[in-house]
Amino acid sequence: MGRYRKKKNILAVDLTPLIDVVFLLLIFFMVSTTFNRYHQIEIDVPQAKIEEEKKDLPLEIIIDKDGKYFTLKDGKTNEMDINNLPEVLNGVKEVSITADKNLKYQVVVDTIAKVKQQGIENLGINFYE
Repeated sequence: MGRYRKKKNILAVDLTPLIDVVFLLLIFFMVSTTFNRYHQIEIDVPQAKIEEEKKDLPLEIIIDKDGKYFTLKDGKTNEMDINNLPEVLNGVKEVSITADKNLKYQVVVDTIAKVKQQGIENLGINFYE
């Protein structure tokens, strides 16, 4: 005679409905809460003063592939004669020389020497294609 064993049922609590109820209560309390505005903190925020600095842009001397000289100052390009360089550099503290990549290097060196003769110490060199 065979004996049948009864399987023991494992008792488990399903937590899904409990979690649903907890979230619903949490949402309810979050929505129905009123904040007390009587205890606000007054903060003195410092006011910033914004002043635009006018930067002295350097005078740019541009030498194109044909050896023509141009000046670029305040967004305006003007053709110049290299012999009038002392007049152009009057009152200028900084100069940037921009030359074509295919220009002879001697032309750039001569221009650097002429600028240095005028007492300009801040000198930049750029090349373009």
